Amino acid sequence: MFARPHRSRVRRGGALAAAALILAGTAGTAGCARGREEAGAAPPTSTIVVSGSSTPSPPSASSTPSTSSTPSTTVPTTSTASTAAGGSTVVAGYPSAIVDHVVADPRFDALGREIERRDRAAGLPGASLLVLHDGELVEQEAFGDYALDTVVPIASASKWMSGVVIMSLVDEGKIALDAPISTYLTDVTGPSAAITMRQLLSFTSGLQFDEKIPCFSDRTITLAECNKTILALPLLGAPGTGYRYTGTHLHVAAGVAEVVTGVPWDDLVEQRLFTPLHMEATTFRRLPAEGDAADGHPNPAGGARATLGDYGRFLEMLVHDGIAPDGTRIITREAIAEMGTDQIADAAYVSASAPRKQAKTPYGLAHWLDRTDDRGHAVVESSPGKFGFRPWIDHENNIAGVHLVVDTDSENDTGEGDASGGFVMELSAKALGGAYPSR
Repeated sequence: MFARPHRSRVRRGGALAAAALILAGTAGTAGCARGREEAGAAPPTSTIVVSGSSTPSPPSASSTPSTSSTPSTTVPTTSTASTAAGGSTVVAGYPSAIVDHVVADPRFDALGREIERRDRAAGLPGASLLVLHDGELVEQEAFGDYALDTVVPIASASKWMSGVVIMSLVDEGKIALDAPISTYLTDVTGPSAAITMRQLLSFTSGLQFDEKIPCFSDRTITLAECNKTILALPLLGAPGTGYRYTGTHLHVAAGVAEVVTGVPWDDLVEQRLFTPLHMEATTFRRLPAEGDAADGHPNPAGGARATLGDYGRFLEMLVHDGIAPDGTRIITREAIAEMGTDQIADAAYVSASAPRKQAKTPYGLAHWLDRTDDRGHAVVESSPGKFGFRPWIDHENNIAGVHLVVDTDSENDTGEGDASGGFVMELSAKALGGAYPSR
């Protein structure tokens, strides 16, 4: 059971409602429980890669290697068909809707023209758009010089993926959301020792801002080494009392994941997410800098690169209750529901971009809840990156989409710029005969 200290939850529609029933009716012990984008990231136009078209390899029954276990809380119950070698849950799969060719629905012509107009006005080389509706791929086009397999830095869209990987460990009982991190990082002392994983994933841990910590962008040390510095610094506030949008929270959370599994972050994300979902171009591994070898210090909060279709596969998994097309369960529906629940309603809104702070946009676990119902559950959830890359799920209209763009005018946590922003979410709903949720 995913127990939270202060808010009841009801999911809306289909499998989400089923998750709520499980959450409401399952007894158990304490369990499961984004002002600025990652500072220090240089404008990334030089990292864009346009490669030739490739066909994704067919799904195969991938499984996550077994990992060392840390005592935790009750693992949520899921219906299973079998358990693959290494512990991955395998259930009934489905044919992926993601393809490697253009899908041009006339209903999206107006939105395509608007994307092209904004790109031209901003002097950008291109962009692309993917939209799933009711689980079907209804739109997938690239504009300008971009191709469907163009790779771009996705900045804070990395957070949503990192959150899912960590929550998969919560599902398995390797991490408890409400246990102090000193349970796992046993050398942590002082006020930081009481921080919980929930507070890290909800950005309420009180940790210092990443741009004030030199090791955060130091490529010569490891994630674990930098975390020792981060956790030794004075906190900005008591854990759980203030929301601050910064990358240190997920940096430390990934360190916990490394400890409980014994697997480096880059490898862990590939094993648990990229491989089973065939996200073949997506990685947190940093590109070599100035001719040096790529380093082993990942940025879990903002360092990934991806293609349109790869991130589409990630969203497709989420709207299929956490299951990959081959039947591998990546994350439970209960964990997805918990991630999509407002986690910061009881905390002061200390730091985020001006629009987010003014609106007091709710935050779940490792991503934004742009629209919520009266119980704090996501109606629209997203994870826009500093340079405009925007993935979102609109539950009211049964839409999941990705707008891939590198728009350096959007350098804040809303991903709003000359050629990027929430217009894609609103016009996608309109194209499909709906209206973007107002609440």
